[in-house]
Amino acid sequence: MTYSVAIPAYNAAKTIAEAIKSVLAQTVPPSDIVVVDDGSTDDTAAIARAQSDTVKVITQDNAGCGQATSRAIKRTMCDIVATLDADDLWMADKMEKQLEILRQANKQTLVFGSHRHFKHGSDDYTTGHECDGKTRSDLVLYRAAFDHVGDIFDPPGGRGDMVDWLGRARELGYQFQVCNAVLVLRRIIPGSLSYGRDNAKDQGYLMVAHRAMMRRKAREQAESTS
Repeated sequence: MTYSVAIPAYNAAKTIAEAIKSVLAQTVPPSDIVVVDDGSTDDTAAIARAQSDTVKVITQDNAGCGQATSRAIKRTMCDIVATLDADDLWMADKMEKQLEILRQANKQTLVFGSHRHFKHGSDDYTTGHECDGKTRSDLVLYRAAFDHVGDIFDPPGGRGDMVDWLGRARELGYQFQVCNAVLVLRRIIPGSLSYGRDNAKDQGYLMVAHRAMMRRKAREQAESTS
């Protein structure tokens, strides 16, 4: 099974090379890697291009991680796509294990893995908190599934984009399967988009919840009139 990798990146010069190297080091390597540089003001794009001829870099004005991810997926070549945040890392056998799960599943299945946290600047990748991951860096899916669910929405504040997309996928009948192994190393960087609690950034989760309620209301109204 061949696969592509989609990576959204914004001011990721400190981490993008390491992220791409973890993809290139897979026991089952990708056919292509698409990085969408979402209006970075640092050397993210140049560093990404320098990693391998396998990497295609697309630049755009800053629009949000969801839009950057969507654009990256649309420019991939394969029927199977894996997504990765530009500051996270993959274990070397991540794709091998997830592709085996996908091989045995139907095309309505989205495959995830467990992940372990580590602190930026540390080389300790073994003692961090572990948990199941339904995040961008864990996800492997058929490209047709993405096309069916649609583009990833960017909420205000930048948080909750994948929560919204995965909620829509579940509503459409897609099944989630988690590989029972640590496949992803999630980097902890103080000040990053996902770090800690922030009232302004967390507004995105409220928008995501509201969108879900409105979709549910629309479904109930449609059912009541059918």
